[in-house]
Amino acid sequence: MLTALGVIEGFPDGSFAPDATITRAQAAKMIYTIWNGGNADASAFEGKSVFTDVYSGHWAEGYINFCYTNGIINGLSATKFGPDDSVTGTQLAKMLLICMGYQADKSGLEGTGYSQRTNALATQNGLYVDVATSVSQAMPRQFAAQLMYNALKADTVVWSSDRNTYEKVATTSYRLEDTSSGQIMVPVTVYETMGKKCMDLNTIEVARLTKVEKEANRDTYSLNDGRFTRVANDYSNLIGQRVNVLQKGNDSSKVYGVYAHEDSTVVATGFVGQLENGTVGDAKIKLAGTEYDLDENDNAMSVYSVNDDATVRTTLAALTSSISASSHAANTVAQPIKLIDNNGDGDVDFAVYTPVAIGEVTSVTNTSVTVNNGGGTKKFADDTIYEGVAKNDYARVIDKKYVSEGGSHVEKLDVVNAKVEGLRTGAPNEARVDGTWYKLANGVSVDTNTTYDLVIIGNYILFAEETEGSVANVAFISGVKTTPDQIVGDNNVSVKVRMYFNDGTNAEVSVSKLNGTNLTSSRGGVGIADVRRLETKMVTYTKLSDGTYDIEAVGGGNLAGCDTYAPDAKGLNASAYHDSKINGVSIADDAVIFVKTGYTAGSPLTSNSETKVLTGAQVKDWGTDIMNAGSVVPFDGTYLAEEANGINYIQAATLVTNVDMSVPGSSDLAYAYAVVNEYDGVNEAGETKAAVDVWNGSSTVTLYADASNLMSIGSVQAGDLIAYSVNGDYIEDVTVAQHEAAVLGFDGKAEGELRVLDFVGGSAVAGGDTTYTLAEDCVILVVDDLANAGVEGASLDSIQEAGYDSTGTNRIPNVRYILGSDIGDSDNANKVVAIVIDESNELA
Repeated sequence: MLTALGVIEGFPDGSFAPDATITRAQAAKMIYTIWNGGNADASAFEGKSVFTDVYSGHWAEGYINFCYTNGIINGLSATKFGPDDSVTGTQLAKMLLICMGYQADKSGLEGTGYSQRTNALATQNGLYVDVATSVSQAMPRQFAAQLMYNALKADTVVWSSDRNTYEKVATTSYRLEDTSSGQIMVPVTVYETMGKKCMDLNTIEVARLTKVEKEANRDTYSLNDGRFTRVANDYSNLIGQRVNVLQKGNDSSKVYGVYAHEDSTVVATGFVGQLENGTVGDAKIKLAGTEYDLDENDNAMSVYSVNDDATVRTTLAALTSSISASSHAANTVAQPIKLIDNNGDGDVDFAVYTPVAIGEVTSVTNTSVTVNNGGGTKKFADDTIYEGVAKNDYARVIDKKYVSEGGSHVEKLDVVNAKVEGLRTGAPNEARVDGTWYKLANGVSVDTNTTYDLVIIGNYILFAEETEGSVANVAFISGVKTTPDQIVGDNNVSVKVRMYFNDGTNAEVSVSKLNGTNLTSSRGGVGIADVRRLETKMVTYTKLSDGTYDIEAVGGGNLAGCDTYAPDAKGLNASAYHDSKINGVSIADDAVIFVKTGYTAGSPLTSNSETKVLTGAQVKDWGTDIMNAGSVVPFDGTYLAEEANGINYIQAATLVTNVDMSVPGSSDLAYAYAVVNEYDGVNEAGETKAAVDVWNGSSTVTLYADASNLMSIGSVQAGDLIAYSVNGDYIEDVTVAQHEAAVLGFDGKAEGELRVLDFVGGSAVAGGDTTYTLAEDCVILVVDDLANAGVEGASLDSIQEAGYDSTGTNRIPNVRYILGSDIGDSDNANKVVAIVIDESNELA
């Protein structure tokens, strides 16, 4: 503020030197500039000085002469001023008190003991507020600035001979009030400040700061819908509070400072998920476990969003009730909120919250970042995207409506790696981490003694990604004996089962407990028949101290650290296994797949029956359906799956068939992106042939067709992805990609899983949400589709999740792709063999 007023300047090298001390000559200039309303021209006061060390032509001659003549600054002696000596805080305070109207002789600001009286009077007038240094020592420039800033806000005084004391000077100022017809300026009588007296600074009291916006094409801000403009600094941290605006005269475009009114304080800050109703029957609210009094009779007070978006204005009661037994959405519970007291009585009379979107970063291109769960696509050119935000990070997005700069904010959220120590059920469920209980946001599921990457905001776990999973504790019951292994005591029994573990080993073990309950031979208890029903099923297990096992069936109540469980069901073509998927769900390469053949419940095993533990990659290598005598093998399958990158991946599964069989243990086409429409070209032999220029991933080349034009093979237009074979100097068998889509998810792996939403004619296809596997030799091309040009450096990381349109809800197509079935490749019929992606994540 002082720089804007011209009171303080930096040095020629652009520095301010906050820790350097202020000299007496510098103090004289600053005082002169304040006294004269920002005018620093003291040439009228230059001339012979009474001080011998202030020579003619000294840079501060005029300032020193003025301050000495007006009794503001005395010399060190009758002939010495000491212009380069440091000034102490007490000395500077005395100068400012004189400017405020205090007289040195009447106030004891001179002679023996002046420093004590100066410090007392300066403290009384608030000059030392936030001056965090010894005032008896040389004054650092930063605290000299603070002291002068305080003085400008301090009241002026005049000596009253009648009352033999000082009196404050009354003047007229204004208060900005809200009315039904808008905001109006109301005149109020206030005391004259030194800023008003010397620099015509008016303090405008604003009942509530509601909006701070960056002005178009400027580095300044407007306040409260343009009531104040050309404001140099961003005061959005004061939104919701009663503030004083310091402006030059009546010009609301010359604002030199905004600060909280002395009666306005932020009582508490936290997150909406930490809100609770207070004591029943009292006007109270709880935030983060602490109870606060409300000014109103109940919690129906208005709650505004940052920058007062009327569409989301609500009440404190409604905001508190948004956290209900059934709703704990991340975007709700993670909204920051502050409780404000604007009248100084200690009670909360206003609240401000910030709507947010909390999600996973699904793509980062050279132009934009996309965050799911409502975050949308934000562009580097328009929005503030903080450094380090990368794909698969978790991020908080604040829409531009709630940001003073005008663009949205995207910031990376901290992730804590920790083990869940305990669980307790409720609405919502809770998990204990590092001794603290946290609520689980919607969609978050965790298991005890499992380690996760956790995103924790306030009292909620918003995301939990397993890093040390309990799938390692899943086994497969291949067979169960029909008689007890042994009898312990009167009723307790154990039974032997053949158990296959996820490392491929197997053993005959004794099971003595089911779900923690002893097996018993008594009628009505848990017995062998209950274990028998787990044959060919997945279980989790605990080995007990006596060497026997306690097992629990995998199912809806035991997800083994995964997100979902699917019971027995056949998928496509009457088999759970089809085309490298189980029930149409993608299989993780490191998944554990328990495969059993030749099995019929209650019947002997067939001659070729086997049980094996395979990896997901091994099962995926089966490719298309395993044929037996020309028929599809009818596998029954169950699975545990987790969601990642927008795609469900099977982590553990069973494949069981009654077929008597052992467990089961590319094209010459090229692909390119057309950078121009097909045309008649000239080949090396001088013959006119159909031609097209294409990007092949490393360079732009011209392809020739041995035909009058390519129309007889397939019309090629700029932007097309094509497949073709080469016959000598010519291409043939040209296929143009018919699939344009928006990527909804991709795991980033070779032969990985790609989920897309198909588009036709610029519109999403109903039911066009499909998951494909990338072929082993899938070709990836990166292009600038708007310019119809290739871009070097294609890799698996180039495939990014599609962004959203301006509504934030509709996906924008970003890829074209070719399936094996498009080119007659039966081995890769339902796999993506080539894909082109636009570098800006938006096809032209």
